[in-house]
Amino acid sequence: MPATHDSLIIFTRFPVPGKVKTRLIPSLGAEKSAQLHREMTEFTLRQARQTEARVEVRFTGADIKQMREWLGKDIAYCDQGPGDLGRRMARAAKEHFAKGARHVAIIGSDCPENRAANLRLCFALLHKHPCVLGPAHDGGYYLIGMNEVRPTLFSGVDWGAGHVLRQTLAAAPPSTALLPKLHDVDTGEDVPCGISVIIPALNEEEGIALAVRSVRQGFHAQCIVVDGGSGDATRLAAAEAGAEVLQCPPGRARQMNYGAKRALGEIVLFLHADSRLPEGWDTAVRAAMKTPGVTLGAFTFYVPEKIMGMKIIAWGVHMRSRFFQMPYGDQGLFLPRALFEKLEGFPDIPIMEDVALVKKAKQHGNILIIKEKLATSGRRWQQRGIVKTLLLNQFILLASAFGVSPERLRDIYRKGSLMRAFRRD
Repeated sequence: MPATHDSLIIFTRFPVPGKVKTRLIPSLGAEKSAQLHREMTEFTLRQARQTEARVEVRFTGADIKQMREWLGKDIAYCDQGPGDLGRRMARAAKEHFAKGARHVAIIGSDCPENRAANLRLCFALLHKHPCVLGPAHDGGYYLIGMNEVRPTLFSGVDWGAGHVLRQTLAAAPPSTALLPKLHDVDTGEDVPCGISVIIPALNEEEGIALAVRSVRQGFHAQCIVVDGGSGDATRLAAAEAGAEVLQCPPGRARQMNYGAKRALGEIVLFLHADSRLPEGWDTAVRAAMKTPGVTLGAFTFYVPEKIMGMKIIAWGVHMRSRFFQMPYGDQGLFLPRALFEKLEGFPDIPIMEDVALVKKAKQHGNILIIKEKLATSGRRWQQRGIVKTLLLNQFILLASAFGVSPERLRDIYRKGSLMRAFRRD
């Protein structure tokens, strides 16, 4: 019978404090190290589920019942069995090829940078290459893939040393393909900083779950939805999608500040409820915040709907945000939580709170617009029209500069009429 499927095998341990990620214990403690290991394994499994491969978890430190209670009953489990890491991986690969796999890839659970797209790339490369390796920065590898049993790849290797990749490449076929080099989490310095994403919402039941799920594609990311008193199922939809749901009186600035008080991450990111974070958003945000001199970042503006004239709008946003360092909230603003607290959060005004925060952040450093695109709904452009919305936005900015009160500007914006600026109700 010809091979018909790809197999993806995840090697992990049951998260018992003191038994997992022991090299992290001096810096994090046993409980937090075990929790991090749990989070990394669950994240790795979420990435694996997004491929078309058959997923199996090979484990130690528990029985199948415990694994199913932890990770679910819809995937296969198998004890890793005896022997060093090489023998266990070789045995796993051999058994999967014997069951009809055409390609087999083995990954660990301690490389949260290894995402679904990278896993799919591995299997695509195996159609042209006999072997695929994912190099790690520590001299090992986070993934090994093959299209037939290759015992020599797993013998004579000093597991745990800094030259595992070099030794494996020496035994691998000359045409072995390499994936991007990524970071394993082995020491306290390797642990990615936490990111708290705060989403203010009001009657957003149709789209809030998509926003929350986009957040959950990131690793070590807290998702907080702050509802302003929705009359629909926004809160239920957000909770079912995996968000922590809070409630407070309506007002975008008020809601975002309220959510930020519950933030646990070193970075806070403010996301509109009708926006979707791109794949790999968390890696891009962390990299941006490490850029010297940068105090606040934002994504590239993008509206996925095909709307006449939107390319011109996107060009204008590009010029404003990059050259004048003035991104708006619909681009997803992010900054260190410590700086956000130093700036005393968003001013409690009914409109343009995002502009006010960016202006304050600019006094402390540079604003960076990253290349990753944040998909934002074009509904307001569709409802009001491109020209009318553009003119209204520019009028709001101009009127604000001339001292028109935020309350008056909010009323004008909600009504969507410039005529309201020239008459009293």
